[in-house]
Amino acid sequence: MSINQEIENTHLIKRVALIVYLKSVSDQYKLRHYGDIVYFSKKMKYCVLYVNRKEAEEVKKEISQLDFIKHVEILAEENVNLDSKYIESQITTMAKEAEEKLQLEQEKNEDQI
Repeated sequence: MSINQEIENTHLIKRVALIVYLKSVSDQYKLRHYGDIVYFSKKMKYCVLYVNRKEAEEVKKEISQLDFIKHVEILAEENVNLDSKYIESQITTMAKEAEEKLQLEQEKNEDQI
């Protein structure tokens, strides 16, 4: 279940993340009046900007037209399943795969000896 689905009936303002790719590192400061910058990568020249969900498309179009922006994406966090049963099944599957891989490596090592 998505976090946004859980807070749908609360008084909290729904927010969404925009991934903004910049042409220059110093241009991040120009984005402050569009939303809250929560992460910035100097190496990759992008930042994560949180805006109100209702205004996200409008802000995305406005930011995309700025001359110092390469590309803007809306983060698809709605598709992230945070249900505990789903997470447990993923962990179980990963553990089985790791055990099988380890067993194959051990058999290979035994054959070499």
